[in-house]
Amino acid sequence: MDRIKEKLEKLRIESEANQVRAEKAEGDVKELKAELARKETEVQNLNNKIKLLQMDLERTEKRVEEVKVKKADGEKEDSQIAVLSRKVQLLETQLEEKEKAWREATDKARSLEVHSEHHERKAKQIDTEKVELEKKFEELTTKYNAVKAELEATLKSLEDL
Repeated sequence: MDRIKEKLEKLRIESEANQVRAEKAEGDVKELKAELARKETEVQNLNNKIKLLQMDLERTEKRVEEVKVKKADGEKEDSQIAVLSRKVQLLETQLEEKEKAWREATDKARSLEVHSEHHERKAKQIDTEKVELEKKFEELTTKYNAVKAELEATLKSLEDL
């Protein structure tokens, strides 16, 4: 019986050891399952990121195409801008020339106006002098006629003597 007890004791120890090993293995399995679930989640997240990045790549490629088209349009617009800039410069030059001619004409008109005003004043002054001279002439004519009449009267009275 001692042998049986020993065997039972041995089996019990072995059973406990197997029980501990089984519990440890079950714990390891749970950890591995949890890690597997984490890894699957991570893989799924990475797959989602890949899909998002692929969609992003497609959008970016479309944008690149749009930018290329816009760049080509921009280059056309740049050449049009250059042509328009040259036209603007030409028009500005013409405007400056016209403004210069206008200023010259305005200055000439002012000069003529001043000259005209000067001559108008001179004409008024001459008219005033003419009126004064005519009055003086009339006065002198009147005096001359009076002196002439007096002289004739004096000569007549001298002749009568």
